[in-house]
Amino acid sequence: MKTKESGKSKWIYGIGRILFILLIFASVGIYIYADDYYRPSVTAQSALQSVQGIEFTVEDGDLVFTPENPVGGVVIYPGGRVSERAYGLLGSKIAGMGYKTVIIKAPLKLSILSNQAAKKYVEEEGLSDWVIIGHSLGGVSAARFTEKNPDKIRALVFLAAYPDGGTDLRDAPFKVYSLVGTKDSVIDMENLEEAKVRLPVSMIEVDIRGGNHSSFANYGVQDGDTLPDIGYNAQQNFVLDVLRDAFR
Repeated sequence: MKTKESGKSKWIYGIGRILFILLIFASVGIYIYADDYYRPSVTAQSALQSVQGIEFTVEDGDLVFTPENPVGGVVIYPGGRVSERAYGLLGSKIAGMGYKTVIIKAPLKLSILSNQAAKKYVEEEGLSDWVIIGHSLGGVSAARFTEKNPDKIRALVFLAAYPDGGTDLRDAPFKVYSLVGTKDSVIDMENLEEAKVRLPVSMIEVDIRGGNHSSFANYGVQDGDTLPDIGYNAQQNFVLDVLRDAFR
């Protein structure tokens, strides 16, 4: 004869088994998702090292290039599902200009999960001028960060990116730049245009002739993007030119 207690125990056991199975599936799904991202090229990887006058370190996963006597700082928020290491070449070039350069490592390669990651660097003593760069989805994080922490910001640079609908930078006290390749077939051009109403009228727009969405970093061509007409160095040099203007 079955008692109410034995029936209840079987019910609890059954629910426990279901939850356990769901937990296993969720764990496998998260693992698969976390492992599905754009890897850095050999060129990007080889740039992640100390060279004369520039020290390379890894701080809590963030990639940091520190030149001797830096004259300013730059933080890069990577694009969604792109390894922070793919920005190694760009980061080393920026550091070579005399700027401490930090490339954020985001949880699950999604910087929107760590919008305020740049804060601990920007608040460092000794450096009062910072440029925040956001590539693709990383532009959302860069915009959110600068909106909440405008004091030490010299400029905000969008690389194939724009702020989300909840970010209003029309009265930003810093320079804003927007760089987009003419062969970019990933960015939503309609949203890019719509976002301009939330950005300063003084924003400087740079059209990169022959540039695409992916070549601001070194990880190959992103799904849905177009092959560029210019090389990685040529496209990334536009970023360096903008930084020269921003720190002028």
